[in-house]
Amino acid sequence: MNKNLTLKMGNCNHRSIAPALIEQVPNGSFDELLALTNREPMMNVIAAYKTFDKRKLRWLKVKLDVP
Repeated sequence: MNKNLTLKMGNCNHRSIAPALIEQVPNGSFDELLALTNREPMMNVIAAYKTFDKRKLRWLKVKLDVP
């Protein structure tokens, strides 16, 4: 409060979705990589976040690749 910070977040009903997905990953019926819409190198993290924040390119899930 004293640092004048702003926190923005979304809400997801993950407790109803996660258990079913967690069961599907090990048995191969769900490929978690299909949920990724983009991959970016870690060195582009600031530009990637700005693009993700605008949501113009329909970025949903982005993986930052670490060298």
